[in-house]
Amino acid sequence: MIEKIQTIQAIILEKYNYFTNYAVRIFYDNLVVRWIVSIFIALLVYLLISSHSNIYTQIAFGYGSIFFMYIVLKFDNIPEFLRLFVKLLATVLVLRYMYWRVTSLVYDGFFDYIGALLLLFAESIAVGIYLLGVFTSLNVLHRKPIPLDDYDEADYPVVDVFIPTYNEPYEMLEKTALAALAFDYPKDKFNVCILDDGGTDQKCNDVNPEKAKAAQERRAYLKQFCEDTGALYITRARNEHAKAGNMNSALDYVSGDLLLILDADHIPAPQFLQRTVGWFLKDPKMFLVQTPHAFYNADPIERNLKVFGTTISENDMFYRYIQLGHDSWESAFFCGSAALLKRSCLDELGGIAGETITEDAETAIKLHDKGYKSAYIAEPMVRGVQADDFASLVLQRIRWTQGMVQIFIIKNSFMSKGLKWYQMLSYFSATFFWFFAISRVVFFMAPLAFLFFGLKIYSADDIEMVAYVIPHIVMAVMMSFFLYARVRNPFFSEIYETALSFFTLPAIIETAMNPRDPQFEVTPKDIDISKTYVSDFAIPFVIMFSLVAFGLVVAIYKYFMYPEDASVILMTSVWNILNLLLLLTAIAVTSEKGDIRQYIRIPLHNKCNIIIDGKKYAGEILDISEGGVSVGPRKKEGKEDMLKSAKSIKIEMISVEGELFEVDVKFLRAFGWGSRLIFNFHDIEKNYPVRQKLIQLIYGNTTAWNEFESHHPVLNPIQSLVFIIKQSWQNAMFREAYALTGKYLLNYILRRKGE
Repeated sequence: MIEKIQTIQAIILEKYNYFTNYAVRIFYDNLVVRWIVSIFIALLVYLLISSHSNIYTQIAFGYGSIFFMYIVLKFDNIPEFLRLFVKLLATVLVLRYMYWRVTSLVYDGFFDYIGALLLLFAESIAVGIYLLGVFTSLNVLHRKPIPLDDYDEADYPVVDVFIPTYNEPYEMLEKTALAALAFDYPKDKFNVCILDDGGTDQKCNDVNPEKAKAAQERRAYLKQFCEDTGALYITRARNEHAKAGNMNSALDYVSGDLLLILDADHIPAPQFLQRTVGWFLKDPKMFLVQTPHAFYNADPIERNLKVFGTTISENDMFYRYIQLGHDSWESAFFCGSAALLKRSCLDELGGIAGETITEDAETAIKLHDKGYKSAYIAEPMVRGVQADDFASLVLQRIRWTQGMVQIFIIKNSFMSKGLKWYQMLSYFSATFFWFFAISRVVFFMAPLAFLFFGLKIYSADDIEMVAYVIPHIVMAVMMSFFLYARVRNPFFSEIYETALSFFTLPAIIETAMNPRDPQFEVTPKDIDISKTYVSDFAIPFVIMFSLVAFGLVVAIYKYFMYPEDASVILMTSVWNILNLLLLLTAIAVTSEKGDIRQYIRIPLHNKCNIIIDGKKYAGEILDISEGGVSVGPRKKEGKEDMLKSAKSIKIEMISVEGELFEVDVKFLRAFGWGSRLIFNFHDIEKNYPVRQKLIQLIYGNTTAWNEFESHHPVLNPIQSLVFIIKQSWQNAMFREAYALTGKYLLNYILRRKGE
């Protein structure tokens, strides 16, 4: 009986998939059908959002939708048709809220009118980003690699690996180059090139003798490294057009079929080319295969909140979900690194695009416009370094914001003639997102406008709050959890947006006023993060925190003095408290926590041998870093004394290829009565073969990294909010932040008096 039921279910599912695929093909391929269906859906949605005959109907619809969403979230495996229905339901609820906001806009005076329009504009941006995110996620494509085993090795394309560099530390650059040189790919089919923009003729002949000497030394060092390892050193005459100009100049020196671009800190796994090249052999129209950017260190927000390793990484939301949605809409775009590009397609453009400072996305949109295809393989096969401190993070995100705003204005997808309608929407979503700072800053200012100045910029009575506002907010939170629960903990987006908005908003305004003005600035690498201090970037958050806290005092006063406005004051106070919590978090993330660790350690649990004066003793690697290794000996008795008196100590390990190799080490200390032995690697700086194997073992071991990242818990919205508040309260350095702000304001006042 059970077998019959399973057979019937399989037949129904097969028929459903066939019908769905058939309907989708008709929709995409037939313009008339597409217009008819689109008009019908638009009319249906309009009727659903505009019918407000009875406010109690809205209450029933709003809370019924919330209850339905609550039931759906209880299930792990949700059928695709139900997912689509949930997304449509959430869209209708949000649009009903916006329809009510527009049609109920009431104001008393000129400044009320300006404030009301500004708040509505900010809400429209936020809702637009939300709806575009829903569109992107309508379908996510889990694309698989094409095995190279199906092709003759003689047909494999030649790959030129570009590692552009400007001022990155030698050690960082060496790790990336050594890992690339160890690709599991025919050695005569790829070349590794270091593109040195820090040793150009222009820099070597700088008028400043110290700068010229540093550039000359850099050029000599990297040239020698390339000679020793088999890489190709490339530089150019002048530093023009930043990273894009560096790569375009290097194209004159190579002639491969494909181009793999790696940032100087992006260490690739050995199987990278094996897992990506196949798509170019399968589809001659393919111009790009992009893979995720993964990282081995905490970003400053994770480090300063002390959540690294316990929460989902901020990048996962894009690389594990959103980019898969772009891929399903045939618009997965180039992200600057960890990507393969077809050389002939780049030649059609005249090289990497450089009209904006986000040359990656600009290049992708131009080639999609020409009808070429892209693919996204969601396997992390590259490990890089995230911004070290909050100042570096702000610089990086300002650059990204400026570049995407440039594309939005100069290269807007709706101005492209060759893009399909869904590609236009997909690119529009990717660029429009970066206007989030406008909404976020306005949402901080709006409650204060009412509390301090009495501006009535949001019109809602008690019943309207219950009918429209609460369901809208609750559904937005639930929908975010529904879409992104496994790739980002709830409210972590709000943390990043709050921390960055006050700095990216001026960049948005400046770029909008002069879209061709932004200049490419390299994110600093290898910043000293050993000290604990409060960043200067905390000052605006301390000022805002004080204003919002004072706003709550004003709210208490007004609540008793103006009882007729009690409900509005109460609503505004709740809004203000949420803002206060976000600003608390912002102060915490700008409270830089010192980290004296030079290298990150990862658990490994591989068998090894400790070789003491030529004699082997079995053990197990517990964890490993670039600096050393922790080993658990099989028999711990007497090992510590032997190691202290030993003349020669080596660790025999198994490489990622399964081969044995030895590393010279120095014994450092023992823990747990000899159950854990700590060793430092000794004299391996110029031993490139050994370093190469260690780099592969540490950064190219995708299995170990997947295990490390798979233990992050999925928190529900309440758990996540409590966790964020707890971490923020424990790590916000209030006293130091207020002292810094007071000193800054005092100096500012004294300077003004001096003028």
